[in-house]
Amino acid sequence: MCFEKFLRAIKTSNNDNLFWNKLNEQSAIIKELTDKYYKFNIDEIIETRIKQSISTVKEENKSVLENILKLFTEVKKYTITLKKFFDTSQEEISKLTIKLNKITSDNTRQTELWKELTQREDDHKTNVINSIQSLQHEFRNSQRCNNSKMNDIEQLLHTVPIMSTPLNQNEGTRIPNPQVLEVENLQLKNEFSTSFHNLEPSMGQALLKEVPKLKEWPHVSGEGEYDHMEFIRGVEMIK
Repeated sequence: MCFEKFLRAIKTSNNDNLFWNKLNEQSAIIKELTDKYYKFNIDEIIETRIKQSISTVKEENKSVLENILKLFTEVKKYTITLKKFFDTSQEEISKLTIKLNKITSDNTRQTELWKELTQREDDHKTNVINSIQSLQHEFRNSQRCNNSKMNDIEQLLHTVPIMSTPLNQNEGTRIPNPQVLEVENLQLKNEFSTSFHNLEPSMGQALLKEVPKLKEWPHVSGEGEYDHMEFIRGVEMIK
């Protein structure tokens, strides 16, 4: 449409026949070319060329595409396997973490128990040592008291006529038969009873007061003045 308007404008502006004839020839050529162009579908040609190129590429690179597809499949399988392995590893790690936490907790508990046991052992040792020291102190005090009482009794015994001579000096330190000892003690009591009345009442009371109970005396044995059996006989006689 624009081209025809252009031709009409040229006609009105130029009346030269020669120019007009040439212009008509050129116009006919252009019109012919235009008709050919419209008949010729360039879009279809481009699409056809693209399809042909794609087909050519597919044919030429079919093996390459197949290899790529195989590689993709293998990568996919490997990825799936790797994911399974990762999941399994995560489960194992979780289990190991739980076990490790339990072991750590058990070790902590064992450490606490060991500390508690050590503390109790130390406390027990301290209590035992304190008890032993207390017993030693009580024993020493008892020994001092007993020694004092024994000295007093020894002084009183020297005032008793029947006790002026030692009893059974040749017996040694052996432990006598209880039945024989009981008979001997009975005889000594009978003998002492005759001379006990000869003592002044105050002296007899003081003597009996100074004599402790038999169970309070330390259980020791020895020879001579440390022979406890001889001493017990004397105490039983005084009673």
